Amino acid sequence: MSLFAEVDLLKKELDELRPLSPDQEARILQKFRLDWNYNSNAIEGNSLTLGETRSLLLHGLTAAGKPIRDHLDIKGHNEAVLWLEDIVRDERPLTEQFIRGMHEVLLGEGYDVPAQTPDGQPTRKHIQPGRYKSGPNNVQTATGEIFYFASPEETPGKMTDLVDWYRQKTEQATLHPVALAAEFHYRFVRIHPFDDGNGRMSRLLMNLILMRSGYPMTVIKATDRNRYLAALAEADAGEIEPFFRFISENVVSSLHLMIRAAKDESIDEPDDLDKKLALLKKQVLTRNESIKLLWDETYQEDKAYNLLIEIWLDDLILQSEKFDDFFINKSYVGYITSAVSKPSTIQENNDLTSFKKKLEYATTSRNDTIEFISFSKRWYHFRQLSNGFDAGILVVFEFKLDHFKVRAAIVTDYETTTLSSFWSEGVFSSIYLDSYNHEEIHNINYNIITKLYEYIKTKIIEDDEVVK
Repeated sequence: MSLFAEVDLLKKELDELRPLSPDQEARILQKFRLDWNYNSNAIEGNSLTLGETRSLLLHGLTAAGKPIRDHLDIKGHNEAVLWLEDIVRDERPLTEQFIRGMHEVLLGEGYDVPAQTPDGQPTRKHIQPGRYKSGPNNVQTATGEIFYFASPEETPGKMTDLVDWYRQKTEQATLHPVALAAEFHYRFVRIHPFDDGNGRMSRLLMNLILMRSGYPMTVIKATDRNRYLAALAEADAGEIEPFFRFISENVVSSLHLMIRAAKDESIDEPDDLDKKLALLKKQVLTRNESIKLLWDETYQEDKAYNLLIEIWLDDLILQSEKFDDFFINKSYVGYITSAVSKPSTIQENNDLTSFKKKLEYATTSRNDTIEFISFSKRWYHFRQLSNGFDAGILVVFEFKLDHFKVRAAIVTDYETTTLSSFWSEGVFSSIYLDSYNHEEIHNINYNIITKLYEYIKTKIIEDDEVVK
């Protein structure tokens, strides 16, 4: 079976589905561009994730803490991809001038990179986009050996030979288009004509050749980097067929993707969902509002009173002390209930310390799961009115498995007050935490106390009207 038999079958199927609608084409091209921009740069060590690449290209958002150069490389590569699409439509010839121009678009402005002198000393090297290399760019392999590319002196002639070879093969039409694109890629890398960006350029030019023959953009994934480099190494050893096979596999993947788009099917690849789930997990489970704690007897016993109830109670009582002088007496009342046990009621006249100790004990010592905890401060007989009214503040905590709610009310009649009289007045809701915002609690209590003031003021006005 021919090395490119599957490619040919899929290409025929795609051609029969063409032309794609504008919506189909826009959808698939956006995916190809994003995947290509991310993967081609990631292969070369770019630190931006696929999500960060998407945010940068679609929304102009930079990734905090990531190098400026990495952002510039993504932007430059995207410009080169867009330019490549225009070149394919215009059918411009592949020339050395074109290749140098694409290199300028890819890298943008000149920049400096770390380098070494011939004797191994660290130095800086200036990268000039659009110009062939000015010095050797040989690399040290994993075994410690030096792999030699074309020298700066050889490069112009070898690039002329490469372009002539491509023109000749195109005219003869003896090579399969995928083989032509793959071999051009390999020959370009073997020359390594520029000081930087050779890997990205080789993949851009390979795609130019493929797209001119009616194939979709082909993305070599960063996760396949080791297979990719191994296939190139086999080509260095004189075995180019493994590299042809590797490129063919990637072309097949792109054809499948393009066909699904033409049929209005999902173009999410199997690992796309894994990436999306990983991103979703990062977004959800690392946020401050992510649910990490649940309401149970352990949290109830170890944390609820000290972290929440006591702090709320202390702040509310402190803010309410300014009303004590208006009334003759006061008391503190607590109420705890669950679905399975009898309610616990705590009441103390004036003695806050004793009330708090009893409320803490009742909260932390129960052997069932509490559903409600309430506490109130009650004042009796307003001093300056002939009919001396009572007033109070009531706060109720309702505990669910994954969150709790706080409700509050101004109490005006202790004989008839029931839960239904204030149940709709929610003031706060939160998941369970290891610490709570004290300032937020203080502000909520301030609003409760303000409502108490408004109630008292209303009663005084009513009494004044009666006296008149």
